[in-house]
Amino acid sequence: MKKVGIVVGKNKDINYRDTNLIAEKLLEKGLEVIVEPDVKAGLNIDVTETDSVYKDCDLIICVGGDGTFLAAARSAFPYKKPVLGVNKGTVGFLAEVETGEIEAAIDRIVAGEYQVQPRMVLDVEVIRNGKSVYKNIAINDAVVSRMALSRIIRLKVMMDGEFVDSYASDGVIVSTPTGSTGYSLSAGGPIVAPDMRLMLVSPICPHILYSRSFIIADTKTVTVSIANNKEVEAILTLDGQEGFPIEPDDVVSVRASKDNALFATVKNVNFYDVLRAKIRNT
Repeated sequence: MKKVGIVVGKNKDINYRDTNLIAEKLLEKGLEVIVEPDVKAGLNIDVTETDSVYKDCDLIICVGGDGTFLAAARSAFPYKKPVLGVNKGTVGFLAEVETGEIEAAIDRIVAGEYQVQPRMVLDVEVIRNGKSVYKNIAINDAVVSRMALSRIIRLKVMMDGEFVDSYASDGVIVSTPTGSTGYSLSAGGPIVAPDMRLMLVSPICPHILYSRSFIIADTKTVTVSIANNKEVEAILTLDGQEGFPIEPDDVVSVRASKDNALFATVKNVNFYDVLRAKIRNT
């Protein structure tokens, strides 16, 4: 490894205090530090400036919360670059390094004592009148939901062309195992070890008490469409960051991608230890 990129969440690292520390320690170890122009402007040391951090580096260090980490992982995905998160948020399921562990984490990176974990990604597509009108990825989840002021929506869920169920609800979440500790968990979905390959489908606030999440193999394709209601306004949201308005006859298709997102880890920590610690602190 020769080049490390640093990306920073807006309003997360005030005055770039931790980012400066990370950059300084990396430079001391003889590594080149690459940042975007707006980050360089806030640093006190000389680093390499580029508009293509994800393309030009070997590893990304992301400073921020889980939302920042997801944005970085989404941007790194096309380039197959691993991302390590430094937690400046509240929960930090994905950003594993706490600020007090920065120096130790860098020492492990330089020594090559880190692992790269593949994480399942969803390929999401919107079909309108038989044509693809939108394609993107989701690392945590793809959510089809009603707009804020819209009435309750009824969504039809299919699996490989076979009818599964229709839900009168606020929406439906299709989640990866990584996303099982996010929105899916809040909707009553199960917690799944992140190294598994499967999809979770969970209704959001369903109006039928027996409606529950269900698990689908990663070889299947899930489709979600609006059923029996042409007046509601709906939206597709990916990882809580990318949105696309859904029209009444649209079909949202979700399947496992053949490629993985790459998460870097410098800790030998049991997933369930992290889970207990994080949930108790929320």
